[in-house]
Amino acid sequence: MELISNLSQFIVTLLGFCLSGIWYLKSRAQAYFLLTCFYGCFALGSLYWTLYLLLFSETPQVFYVSEFGWVASVIFLYLLQYGLSTAEERGFACRKALLAPLFGVPLCMFYCTFGDVLSNLLWCGMMIVISHHSIRGLAYAYTQTGTARELRHFHIGVLCYTAVEYALWTSGCFWSGASISSPYCWFDFLLTLCLLALLPATEKAVVK
Repeated sequence: MELISNLSQFIVTLLGFCLSGIWYLKSRAQAYFLLTCFYGCFALGSLYWTLYLLLFSETPQVFYVSEFGWVASVIFLYLLQYGLSTAEERGFACRKALLAPLFGVPLCMFYCTFGDVLSNLLWCGMMIVISHHSIRGLAYAYTQTGTARELRHFHIGVLCYTAVEYALWTSGCFWSGASISSPYCWFDFLLTLCLLALLPATEKAVVK
């Protein structure tokens, strides 16, 4: 099941890479370029992991090869968030955005008891940053009208992505992804859907 879920993620992110790349070539919009980089880096990480599982029937022993790609994808996702936002949005005061560290910090402490401390600090730190940005952006979008309001779809998409990542990591502390009955397996498939949903969400957010 882990092979199937990783293969599906590779196919979805490859599709996202191709479509967003085509959109960029047509419009030359920076947002589409950053989205292409996001999908491309995620696809490369998934490709390595999938090929290793296919060839050796076990998860990679040196997992940092895939993790470099996945970390880079989150960095490009943050740059996409920043590029789509305005100075007014970035300066918008929103107490609800404090929910990001309120949930992220305790989860990070919990994950550190199961795995590598540095890796967990890096991943949770990135999730806190992008979720904080999206909560604030979502609150700001609902105070706006017209094009600015369309950003709410993108922010919801990013929040779904971070929420499912947290759920995936939490379930991974207790279950493996080898069985279809495992919660980890289903959260992994849900993550694939979230990755796919970011494509139309970003398309709605880009100013034509």
